[in-house]
Amino acid sequence: MIKKMIILIIMGLTLSSCQLFTEAIKDNIHRYEMEQETKERHKKNGGGAISVDKYKEGVEATIKDILKRPINKRIQFEEAVLLTPENTELNKKVGNIVDMKTGYGIPIYIINDGEHCSQLAFTKRVNGKYYKISYLENNIEISKIAQKIIKENGFTKGCK
Repeated sequence: MIKKMIILIIMGLTLSSCQLFTEAIKDNIHRYEMEQETKERHKKNGGGAISVDKYKEGVEATIKDILKRPINKRIQFEEAVLLTPENTELNKKVGNIVDMKTGYGIPIYIINDGEHCSQLAFTKRVNGKYYKISYLENNIEISKIAQKIIKENGFTKGCK
């Protein structure tokens, strides 16, 4: 009788710990995905390239060059057609703007927020979806480029 009770207790503990293993696996998968995204952002064409010593000077020179360009390059981002600076493209993996001449990424991101809208962000609604522009606000030159893009594309502060 005692053997059966011990076996039942052990089986109960084993079955209840399965959820813990599942949660641990999900957590590890999430961490891995976040690490991969961080690695992508810090590559030469990622928006975080400016924080990598190896790319910093090149990115800063690219930003100064992009600042002089007109906002006339049409890009298709999902359902939205947007204007970006001449000779730039959108990094499809992380959503930042990339200079086609140098290959350097700059920290200006265009993000699909779906049906969610943030009152704090610059957004544009296209076919029921909100597109948000996010950028490194403490860098004056990046802010100027972002403000030009915001103005040309009709982004507004908040949800309009």
